[in-house]
Amino acid sequence: MSINKITAAFMSCVLACCAVFSPFSVPAEHISAAYEGSENPCNRQDDMEVPYDRHSWVQPADWKCSAVDPRDFEGWIMIFADKIGLDLKDAPGKVQRIYISLVGPTEPVSMMKFHMFYDTRLKIKNNSKGEVVTPGKAVTDFTTGSALVKDGEIAFYAYSDKDVVIDRGSLFTIDFIVPENADRGEVYPIGFSYVDDGVVGDTFMNSANDTAGNLQMAFVFTKGMYNGYIKIHGDKRIKGDVNEDEAVNTADFVTLADIILGKTVPAEPRAADLNKDGVTDVQDLLVLKEILRS
Repeated sequence: MSINKITAAFMSCVLACCAVFSPFSVPAEHISAAYEGSENPCNRQDDMEVPYDRHSWVQPADWKCSAVDPRDFEGWIMIFADKIGLDLKDAPGKVQRIYISLVGPTEPVSMMKFHMFYDTRLKIKNNSKGEVVTPGKAVTDFTTGSALVKDGEIAFYAYSDKDVVIDRGSLFTIDFIVPENADRGEVYPIGFSYVDDGVVGDTFMNSANDTAGNLQMAFVFTKGMYNGYIKIHGDKRIKGDVNEDEAVNTADFVTLADIILGKTVPAEPRAADLNKDGVTDVQDLLVLKEILRS
């Protein structure tokens, strides 16, 4: 595929995103191409890390060649999201910046596109321009854009009319707001998933679309992606252990009932708010009842 065709396809994708997320008018022919989002691998909300799925990438049919073996790539590229640990006393409501960084490419690139996913317990704080993503120093020579496809999914692209040599640096940053009810042991995954949105699949390529560039791209999407997270230090709290004695039993039911009736004050409010809605009430008692039944 020529650089002009690829650029046109990228711009079609950008306009499609604008049709959904911008108040400005967009030609009707681009609206039907709007991408509605993919399954979010980072939103299991089970406080487990989510590794990048290295088997999801599909070699583009436009390459018109036999399967490229990423093991033939001589080098090691890393495109990675930060892994951040926070103390519980600092975590609730904190705005935490996550860097998406690159190191090690050997071939220049003119075009890149990625889909980032995140645990929807996190919320995004837009930058001063009202954008969800802030381009980094590594893409200074590129035209960049981004869109919040849906809660939990971001698309980022960068392209140039010439190939650019990138040694290392930040591709972009995202500012996340940690939940006010964040608790110890919680993990909020942030990472990549390969997506073909029907316009242009995620990519990291040069304008020539040659063997060296294809090999580098194959390596990136099969071996070079590393997901990140925001993690709260400490052992995960046992759900239902209201009195924090490392067991869940009828004593917790009595303690929770007393808290709701105002007879006692919770030693740890997070332990009593079982449905994590910010208050301790009869709804939490119902949750505990189901835990004790199971």
